[in-house]
Amino acid sequence: MNRIKINIKNSILSVIGLMLAFNLSGQELQKGKIRVDAELGTKIGGASPLGLPTEIRKINGFKPALPFFVGAKVTYGIDDNWGVQSGLIFEGKGMKTEATVKGYRTTFNADEDPSQNVRGYYYGDITTNVENLYLTIPVLATYQLSENWRLHAGPYVSFAVQRKFYGLATDGYIRDEEPTGEKVGIVDAAYDFSKQIRKVDVGMSIGGKYDINKKFYASAQLDYGFNSIMKTGFESISFNMHNIFMNIGVGMRLF
Repeated sequence: MNRIKINIKNSILSVIGLMLAFNLSGQELQKGKIRVDAELGTKIGGASPLGLPTEIRKINGFKPALPFFVGAKVTYGIDDNWGVQSGLIFEGKGMKTEATVKGYRTTFNADEDPSQNVRGYYYGDITTNVENLYLTIPVLATYQLSENWRLHAGPYVSFAVQRKFYGLATDGYIRDEEPTGEKVGIVDAAYDFSKQIRKVDVGMSIGGKYDINKKFYASAQLDYGFNSIMKTGFESISFNMHNIFMNIGVGMRLF
């Protein structure tokens, strides 16, 4: 009787084990099949130059703004390992930074009375707010690395639906027009370059996904914008700024 109980117990445990293995197995892509996923998550990063410019002497504060993404992706299996993926993502790409700068070329009161603009090289503290919203279309190649791991990489194009880039300078001074120009004291002065943000951002994504079970997965992805977020010819900041963000989220297979 004890042997029967042990065998029944072992059989039950084996069935449970098989059920768990089935539920925890990966979402392997199949040749010629289409799958649709929904994703959402958070992100960290900012509009940043490549390397810290000499004009920025100290970063006093940083926090992300609008740190989210949500959307859907469709994947087509070329074979059992390779696939191609696209979709539509609604996402925020923003930040708030506080810095101490020296010789930072900028323009104050840019969106008030243009005839009263003050342009030159600023020395002091400056706060920058970037609050951009985009609709993004990725075109990615996917590769099934193992049962649970998938890698992906490829270009994306983003269309801005909200453009905000503004800030405030405090407790400093500006050299009018030239680095050796007339010194003008700054108690606080605002600037707004929102209209100078490009409406289209093009870049590259690379990342991976880990299948938690047959329905859900976790994802991580790095996005890098090839072009400066500012329009060609913009000169009120002396260095290019690129959208560089790390996305971390979860996804669900819809079908």
